Amino acid sequence: MESRKVAEVLGARPTLEGAGVKLMRAFGNPQIAPLFDPFLLLDDFGSHYPHEYLAGFPWHPHRGIETVTYLLKGEVHHEDSTGTKGVIRNGDLQWMSSGSGIFHAEMPRPALKEDGSTDNEMRGFQLWINIPSNLKMSEPNYKNLQRQSIPKVEMNNGVTVRLVAGKLSKVPGLGDISGPIRNSNIDANYLDVSMPPESSLYYSIRDGYTAFAYVIEGSASFGSDNRHADARQLVLFRREGDGISVKTDGQGARFLLISGRPLREPIAWYGPIVMNTRDQLVKAFQELETGEFVKHKATNYDYVE
Repeated sequence: MESRKVAEVLGARPTLEGAGVKLMRAFGNPQIAPLFDPFLLLDDFGSHYPHEYLAGFPWHPHRGIETVTYLLKGEVHHEDSTGTKGVIRNGDLQWMSSGSGIFHAEMPRPALKEDGSTDNEMRGFQLWINIPSNLKMSEPNYKNLQRQSIPKVEMNNGVTVRLVAGKLSKVPGLGDISGPIRNSNIDANYLDVSMPPESSLYYSIRDGYTAFAYVIEGSASFGSDNRHADARQLVLFRREGDGISVKTDGQGARFLLISGRPLREPIAWYGPIVMNTRDQLVKAFQELETGEFVKHKATNYDYVE
């Protein structure tokens, strides 16, 4: 097994999004999209102060991408123009395929405690994934995962993995385990990994696939060249090699580990719409003006165990 080397370590940058939500952007612009193909953007949103997130992400369109919203703390109330609505809570995840087009709103809110008071802390992530050209105009859908439907695997060395998409092989006492998301438009892996101090992890990834880790908290060393990364830093791996190695020293770490098959297709991207050609992009914005943008009602798939 050949552990990959690290290509870049990037720090997330503060930005404003939606109606004025303060967040940290790990990556996300058309110029660097080929480096992260098929992934387009990763935002780390949240604050202890509600005024920094309550303005939320009001009605906005999407076409040609999937958005993956993973919430660690708080609530996100979502609704779309065809009547679909719901709430994402602590530990929940929503994998949305915008397909041919959808209007939706995502409004962060403090979570209610059992005693009726509110917990003002909010923390979550949104990942954008490109959709292959032959599926960009497909029917939109939501895949809603409640916290208990995401497998939590505890390894012998104290490493814990919440497995959203992908597979863990030969887990002692459990065998092979797969995440509940198995029918996205690309072959993607999405893991939330927690490692105690003085621990190690090796995760197999197909040679040639794009892979990156985003550190949520703590610090760790990544890749065969042991590149150090702290909280709110992103580690982009080279595409050569069939696995990812991670080590911690005196401090533990929690990070997202995400990988997928590159599409290697042209990108025409403006705002929340990502197509393959400029003409397709122009048509999308023309349809926004004429009211022809939304072509299908979204389908909901709820994963509840």
